[in-house]
Amino acid sequence: MKRRTARGASGAEQLGIGFEGLEVIEPPIPEPAPDTMRQIVSLRMPDALLERVEEAARARNVSPSSLMRALIAAGLDRSYAAVRERSAPQDLATEITALGERIDALARAVESRNATSEA
Repeated sequence: MKRRTARGASGAEQLGIGFEGLEVIEPPIPEPAPDTMRQIVSLRMPDALLERVEEAARARNVSPSSLMRALIAAGLDRSYAAVRERSAPQDLATEITALGERIDALARAVESRNATSEA
């Protein structure tokens, strides 16, 4: 290990360039990023499922955790949309009417098959 002597420190080469007229610019203080992912959630999954997740993530060029976040968000969005649609009385009445029409169409199809097979 080399030790610096007092002579070596004072005998350092000095450049003849002055820094007069240059303002000192303080580096900007970085603002902390908003913490949008505060929780770490662990999932237990079978090895086969984990392999499928990792393969799908590689195919999409994303991380497995990003893929899982996207899948969970998409699933929740679909579930919310389904609940919201079911809660509307107009949609329920329309759905019941459509189901009745389907039942009638199926009954006619069954009757025509029976008539054809009996003939």
